[in-house]
Amino acid sequence: MKKIICLILTIMITLSCVPFTSGIIADAEKFETEKGVQVEMAPFLYKSTLYQMEFPSHQSYAIKDKSVVGDYAISREINDLSYTFVFPAGTTEIECLLSLNGETNWRGFSVNSTENPSYWEKDKDGNVDYTKPLTFKRDEITAERDEYGVLYRDYLKDKAVEGFKAYDKIYWKLNFICDGEAYTDYFDIKLYNYDEAEKYVLKAVNFNVAGLPFAAFKGTDVIANQKVAGEYLSQNDFDIVAVQEDFGYHKQLVESMNGFEYVTNHTGGIPGGDGLNIFTKDMPVYNETRVAWDDASGILSDGSDELTPKGFVYTVIDVGNGIYVDFYNIHADAFDGEGSIAARTSQYKQLAEFIKARSAENDRPVIVTGDFNNYMHTHENDGALYKTLYLECGLKDAWIEHHNNGDYFNMYKWHTTGLSAWGNWDSVERFMYKSGGGVDVVVSDFRYVRVCDDDGEAISDHSSAECDFTFIKTADFVENTQALQVTKATKNDFIHRLMWMLTALMKIFSDLDNLPELLKDFA
Repeated sequence: MKKIICLILTIMITLSCVPFTSGIIADAEKFETEKGVQVEMAPFLYKSTLYQMEFPSHQSYAIKDKSVVGDYAISREINDLSYTFVFPAGTTEIECLLSLNGETNWRGFSVNSTENPSYWEKDKDGNVDYTKPLTFKRDEITAERDEYGVLYRDYLKDKAVEGFKAYDKIYWKLNFICDGEAYTDYFDIKLYNYDEAEKYVLKAVNFNVAGLPFAAFKGTDVIANQKVAGEYLSQNDFDIVAVQEDFGYHKQLVESMNGFEYVTNHTGGIPGGDGLNIFTKDMPVYNETRVAWDDASGILSDGSDELTPKGFVYTVIDVGNGIYVDFYNIHADAFDGEGSIAARTSQYKQLAEFIKARSAENDRPVIVTGDFNNYMHTHENDGALYKTLYLECGLKDAWIEHHNNGDYFNMYKWHTTGLSAWGNWDSVERFMYKSGGGVDVVVSDFRYVRVCDDDGEAISDHSSAECDFTFIKTADFVENTQALQVTKATKNDFIHRLMWMLTALMKIFSDLDNLPELLKDFA
């Protein structure tokens, strides 16, 4: 009888999502995708007004724009044009030029490793290390002492009117010598009036509500916590809510969530449910599609991820004013064993391929949120998260853009706080996003919040990730022409649940060797 009870318990324990990390922080590396220059730009002030920048590239660069507001100071000086250029390994000389007149009147500067070695990385003996990429950066701090800073100010000033020139584009040219060969890369910056552009703000939250039945065996009042979660989500003016681990207590969660007109189809509890749902207040939700991961790891170990159809739910959300967003809510494999790491890598790749296919069909802004069960700063599996979703898919990370100055490698200042990353900084609860269809997406605020009950106890092992987005219509805005349908995913009916029960039992019997280790939590 004891064994039967244990088997029943293990079926219920199908989705543990607390990853165990080793605490070892890998050295940050800069990844190159091709023989070219990686260009990173930040917003700057023009005519005393914030203008966003667009980057139509002449080549296949990794180009991005940083968020409008961060916890770092953005200078109010006109010469605040911040950038980072990453030249490929082997670079010995660079020339950075810009023009307001296309291919004429280039102005700029040049540096080389002989006369300006301070810009190059050094080896342990202090010699220039040409095996490393050359990072040339100008930011708010260095701009104050940058001898080239006046270049931008002088270019934009119009002494005749004591104001600034009415240019709508800046042209860049980068010449560099790499391994003895000369290269030239070009790109443009298109300016438009931020104040006059159509802008719309959306407040989104992502929360793993920890609706797991096994938690009750540890003395946790899961039902009460779902009610608290629902109240929190309804009382903080969120426009979109994405939740994970919304299983058998969905009713208690929803009954406490007032004012949400649209919700994705609930796929049920354990086994068979994926725990993923999306709510909106007054924004229609279309084309709901649920996709289970092709690869997972763990039956009676490593989070038991194979015992439930974790994956992602894809939707198209009408946020208003003609703007539609491809919105994803995901839940990746938990734990840090080799199998779980390999599964997460596969899952990010599967997600990226899906996103790229959808974006190729219909170019729209994209928001991806959920429980990634992975940090960016650990560079797990050679930076799989960064390489797959940032470099290959073009997604930016909201926390990094807003709180870490868009730097995906150097998080030293956060390590020195003494706080663990979990629920505090670069946590596993993420928002990633990209612009599309003539709509620029900008992060205007991001915060992690520990949601607690009246006794001050956290109701989930996860913090909520809360992100305020600003959508900016540009002159290139494209009206949606895709046929959209209010579709629902397949309901978790009796047959579906029975099939998952049988599948779970077969997997459990195949992995009984790991059962004693799993049951230690209940000793």
